Amino acid sequence: MYRAIALFVCLVMVFTARSSGVEPVRNALFVFGPTSVYVPEGYFILVRKGRQMGAFRLTKVEEGESNGIGNSTYESYFQADGSGSFVKPNVIRRSGEIDIKPLKGIHAFAWQPGQNRLRVGKWWFGCVANQLINMAPGFSETDAGYEFAPTSAQSVADIDASDVRLRWFRFDANSSISVPVAELPAGRQRAAQ
Repeated sequence: MYRAIALFVCLVMVFTARSSGVEPVRNALFVFGPTSVYVPEGYFILVRKGRQMGAFRLTKVEEGESNGIGNSTYESYFQADGSGSFVKPNVIRRSGEIDIKPLKGIHAFAWQPGQNRLRVGKWWFGCVANQLINMAPGFSETDAGYEFAPTSAQSVADIDASDVRLRWFRFDANSSISVPVAELPAGRQRAAQ
């Protein structure tokens, strides 16, 4: 029950912010928790587990007839060598579509008829809404060790996975944290060597 309420509050915050009339860059917002992350259009988010790292962004978002229903297209990058570089030749690049439609069926027998998976290399994450991505593999509601970091990068070449200013978030069924893109660092700042 708590998760459903927290998810509802998260969606209300996001859609209220979206309709407030503030210019898009200042209005862009990542929301983490309790089990998913809301991803604003155009900005990369990093995901890592162990030495492996991925990055994805929603390149186009089209709202449907109600909140969470609609289409999104995405691009993703996966780097398994531990370098965190998404411009090397060994990077796995994917693109795809999220197409969230009204559920079919009744209650426990309901299913999503649209495309509701976002793929990052060998990983895939379930999509609860067209901009709401699960923070565990598939549609799991348990922590699987993935960490997510929002960025202000809008181009894969601008991603600096070693930036010491990155804030990493894990699956946490008891929290919800909003991170405005306007408050994320711009540019590169590497750790002292």
